[in-house]
Amino acid sequence: MNAALQLTSNNLLELRDICVGYGQQVVINKVSLNIEKGEIGCLLGPSGCGKSTLLRAIAGFEPVRQGVIQLCTKTISETHNTLAPEHRNIGMVFQDVALFPHLSIEQNVAFGIKKLAAAQRKERVQQLLHLVGLSDSAKRYPHELSGGQQQRIALARALAPKPKLILLDEPFSGLDAKLRETLVPQVRDILKQEQVSALMVSHDQAEAFAIADKIAVMHKGEIHQWDNAYNSYHRPATKFVASFIGKSKFLTATTLCEHCIETPLGKLESKSPHGYTAGEKVEVLIRLDDVEHDPSAPHFGTVTQKNFHGSYFTYEITLADGSQLLCSTPAHYSFKHDIGDQFNIKLSMEHLVLFTR
Repeated sequence: MNAALQLTSNNLLELRDICVGYGQQVVINKVSLNIEKGEIGCLLGPSGCGKSTLLRAIAGFEPVRQGVIQLCTKTISETHNTLAPEHRNIGMVFQDVALFPHLSIEQNVAFGIKKLAAAQRKERVQQLLHLVGLSDSAKRYPHELSGGQQQRIALARALAPKPKLILLDEPFSGLDAKLRETLVPQVRDILKQEQVSALMVSHDQAEAFAIADKIAVMHKGEIHQWDNAYNSYHRPATKFVASFIGKSKFLTATTLCEHCIETPLGKLESKSPHGYTAGEKVEVLIRLDDVEHDPSAPHFGTVTQKNFHGSYFTYEITLADGSQLLCSTPAHYSFKHDIGDQFNIKLSMEHLVLFTR
């Protein structure tokens, strides 16, 4: 387990060895994580890895076969005991915003706080509409708002009862990329201003990096790493995390000493020890930004794929031994290559990330 999984007195949400399944199928296998007060977490992974199932278990929609879920030290799920969703003090925001089409925006936001006195309810609705930047839309209806505006209203409605925790199930996946770029940081700011903890499901790395304090990288029902974005990228705990986060490939290598390895592109050195003894067979992580095109470099490969991204090209380079690397160059770069061309490269790396071969 990562050090980040150690439990503290500031924990709002705690999951300990959670297992969830359907029939004979185990979907979540002994998952543990913790969310601190005011912290935003993200469950990140490919489709089918169990992200949404885990979120549903926290919400109370799925029972757990094993383990304990606690919110503010109160057990809300354990084997044969599942507290109903409406009694958990947890807010939900779904991919489908599910606003009530026959209610105005202010009525949608007020839906979950009907027990408040009229004056208090009106004040809370006004406060939240101001917070999400839609004070002038109180009398409008959901169909009159854009997708991003509807998502902010859905968040305001979830925040209205002042829940201990907000769960967001891929809330931005139905929006276009440009809108996500602006909406994701806005949602983070709103959550931080309300000082509410949150856990979001996403398969988009950029989205997770932009909104989350900690990221749980999931694969086949297990958490491979629960850490901040920087460590997930630069200090991946497993080969899966290394391959899933960022654009990367792996080269086979042999360790020479505690700082050096030998690769098909020559010797690589690291200032810090890599943790392997001399003579071990390993794989070294090579990120897209570790590879530079250099016409004078002695090492080269063949361009086997080329993609245009507007301001830059990415190339897939196949080496003589069959291994592959990725490299990018500015779109206006004077050296342009096509598939089948020789592509001279050099590696420029600050540290080595190795895995046992």
